[in-house]
Amino acid sequence: MKPSATISEEAESYRRGVIFGLTMAEVLLLLIFCILLFLKITNDELKTANRNLVQAEEELFVQEQLNKALSDENQSLAVQVILSADGKVNNEFLETVFEEFVRLQATYPQKAEEFLSALDENPDLINELQLSTVDEWEELTTVAQYSVSKHEAAVLSKLNPDQRETFFMNADIASQFSAEEIRKFREVTLQLATPTTLTPAGNNWPPIISLSEAKDYSFTVGSAKLTEEFQAALSNEISEQILGILEEYDADVIEVIGHTDPQRMRSTRTTNLDDVSVSDLQDENDIVFRANDNAGLGYARALSVTRELMKVPNLQGYSILPYSAAQMISPADEINLSPETYDPTQLRRIEIRVRRRQ
Repeated sequence: MKPSATISEEAESYRRGVIFGLTMAEVLLLLIFCILLFLKITNDELKTANRNLVQAEEELFVQEQLNKALSDENQSLAVQVILSADGKVNNEFLETVFEEFVRLQATYPQKAEEFLSALDENPDLINELQLSTVDEWEELTTVAQYSVSKHEAAVLSKLNPDQRETFFMNADIASQFSAEEIRKFREVTLQLATPTTLTPAGNNWPPIISLSEAKDYSFTVGSAKLTEEFQAALSNEISEQILGILEEYDADVIEVIGHTDPQRMRSTRTTNLDDVSVSDLQDENDIVFRANDNAGLGYARALSVTRELMKVPNLQGYSILPYSAAQMISPADEINLSPETYDPTQLRRIEIRVRRRQ
């Protein structure tokens, strides 16, 4: 008969089925518990995510309803504007008023309320506001809404989003300083930016705007009266060109020089330049300047152009000075010793120069 195993041998065989002091059955139970715990955590996270999604959808729905309510209110207010106008107001103009009013209500509610109050006080307000074209109304509302000039609005509209953000950020910083502090800062900046080596002076002079009769910038024969075409050009593209040069060169003085051909004028002509040059320069009745020689005619024409430029809103604040060169200076900026070299229409011209006040 084979002897039975000893107690030590039995203990050793028992230990062979133990992991970290736990039996295989205990390890299996622990593993199942960990899996169940992981599933529980995952389930809780899914429930939380679902609740957040539902909450977000509810908030979005509430916001959409609020936006719709605001939109309905805006339209209701705008309808009041349209209903206040009688049949004399153009339909296209009314549509523009409607669109602009809704936009104004969304951006500046207080301004819209003020407009409605004015409408209540004066039912004919819409009819009185009606302009010749819809474009004029859009331009008027844009300029009024943002309190900028037409030129400034055009500059802002050309900026891309990054440039616009930089512009308004700098504007916000600049608003914290006085005009004098900004001027001094600009001077210091320009001095720091100036290279140590001198550049030829010719590269730094502003360009001269030459408006010759050869280019259809003319006056009535023998007088200082502007043609309608010349007058319209001065008020639009020419004044915009002058403004661009003024800003580019930081200038503040505009010089208008009148040039004539050498043909002598009749001795019977009279002049009123001594009497009206200064007092009637801004006369709304546009008094006619008269001269009895070429020096006076050049001056009279410079006065007429000066008076027209002084009416341009964007040139307000700049000094505009009239001069006469008569027939003395050629288009090549030389003493005109040989007038026959040039066509008379080239000699009869207005030159506009800008400079900085000393």
